Amino acid sequence: MISPAETTRSFSSSAKNRVSTPVTTIIILGIFAGLYSAMGCFGAQLAETMSGSHVIGSFIFPTGSILTTCCGGTLFTGNLLLAIGCIRKKISFSELLRYLILAWLANFAGSLLFVFIMNLCGYKGEIIDLIINVGINKVSYPFTEALGRAILCGILIDLGAWLSYAGESLTEKIFGVFFPTMLFYLCGYEHCITNMYFIPMAMSHTADITLMMFLNNLLPVTLGNIIGGGLIIAGGYCYCFLRKD
Repeated sequence: MISPAETTRSFSSSAKNRVSTPVTTIIILGIFAGLYSAMGCFGAQLAETMSGSHVIGSFIFPTGSILTTCCGGTLFTGNLLLAIGCIRKKISFSELLRYLILAWLANFAGSLLFVFIMNLCGYKGEIIDLIINVGINKVSYPFTEALGRAILCGILIDLGAWLSYAGESLTEKIFGVFFPTMLFYLCGYEHCITNMYFIPMAMSHTADITLMMFLNNLLPVTLGNIIGGGLIIAGGYCYCFLRKD
């Protein structure tokens, strides 16, 4: 496993190659990441329904992040660490923004694709009740509460991405992703990409959640994830380890 300083330099030096990825590749890998993330979400909900334990669900939840990291996927939140390259002027702000917007939209598409396929599967009973309750709970947060939970999630998600990047073996990458991702789900923090599954999936089974309620959640959660990952983690490590550079 490489050191924090070396990891910071690696993110900085790889930023140009990342943002230069062809648009079609960003979109396809972004759809995959959204799909994998949604799979982890549903798996966690199913585990909770079967076990009656949120803790058990939190151990299943990181599957989506592990698939994204190890099988290939472009996740909006994990790539907020590319802000390091922007801070060091390896890439422009417009290049970073373009890449992140494409990733966000593709993640959204992948999550909605999973929701569509899941509704073909005919699940009924307790799992649907849980899905609806989770969706209603998420859209009930006021702006500041959603923002605070999202900032903490952004910190943990990008620390998971950080550890996976620092890991050199498959085992190191899996463990690097697993614990921060498990912790944010266990604590009930807010992640804009997983909410692209949680809330639309609930909306497909109840009329109690409107599109405006969904958007009112997605805005502060996306903003909070950016603050937590792109500003606090990326900015903090860049200052600590690359200031002399």
